[in-house]
Amino acid sequence: MEEEKIEGQDYIICKVCGEKVGRVYGKHLQKHGLTSKEYKEKFPGEPLTTKKDSSNTSKNSGLHMKQEKYKEMFSEKILGEKNPNHKSKTTVEQRRERSPFSKDFLKYENQEELKSFRDNALKDRKHTTRIDYYLDQGFSEEESKKILKKRQTTFSKEICIEKHGIEDGEKLFTQRQENWQLSLTNNGNMKQGYSKISQNLFYSILEKYDIIEKEEIYFATKNNEIRLKKKNGGVWIYDYCDKKRMKIIEYNGDEYHGNPKKYKSTDNPHPFRKQITSQQIWDKDAEKTRIAQQEGFEVLVIWDSDYKKTPNEVINKCLSFLNKINIK
Repeated sequence: MEEEKIEGQDYIICKVCGEKVGRVYGKHLQKHGLTSKEYKEKFPGEPLTTKKDSSNTSKNSGLHMKQEKYKEMFSEKILGEKNPNHKSKTTVEQRRERSPFSKDFLKYENQEELKSFRDNALKDRKHTTRIDYYLDQGFSEEESKKILKKRQTTFSKEICIEKHGIEDGEKLFTQRQENWQLSLTNNGNMKQGYSKISQNLFYSILEKYDIIEKEEIYFATKNNEIRLKKKNGGVWIYDYCDKKRMKIIEYNGDEYHGNPKKYKSTDNPHPFRKQITSQQIWDKDAEKTRIAQQEGFEVLVIWDSDYKKTPNEVINKCLSFLNKINIK
């Protein structure tokens, strides 16, 4: 007796033609003249693939590519502009939708399935900037931390000074830091040094300013953030600055800055820098605030979760800090 097939597990139903299929993305949608994104917009919440197909894809993803001959063949096939995802052929939005390491990846709605896919895709990669790489080599945790620290300081102020002298070394290091920070705030780059929601807050505040006063307001998408030099080279970048009133607002993501309401001092909350603790993050932020205060600025810290929970309350808090009129 043939085993009964289960919708969602063994097949899904295309909402355009009603056909039972293992996946709707790719060739099937091409028959309907649709992209994955258009299908998702037309039928929100509908899956693009079965759970079984997702699981098999995760397990088998890239197995044949571990063979050297296929690596060379495939590398040549998608080199440069031959790559179908090359920036000359696609938009930033399209590339994000196609990347399993982007939050905009369309294939998986289920976060557990997406995590499984990513873990399988990354499990055989060797990351020399991650502690587990050195632990796998047989080093102790203490030895691994020392090696990792050295690996992460291949470009430092000390190295610049040693190679170029004090004056030129510090200048080179500071310029490098500024260039790096500018790359983070480049809208054409997938990386961003600010969150979109922080800009929403800042524009809500900006509405309370007179036209002339607005010239003295600085944040990422208006005049760019202000920069203050670090004592030992490099720069600090501040989220919102009212130069006339000499006031700064820092918008902190809970994970990136280790919100003390959510994390202990020994936790490792940063999503990409797992080797640093909350305490180290707090110490760095405290130094950043101290530098601003030395320059005569007052500093207010706003937490991302607070703004998302009570936006009007946070806006009023900022306006009071800036000596502006509160909203109702």
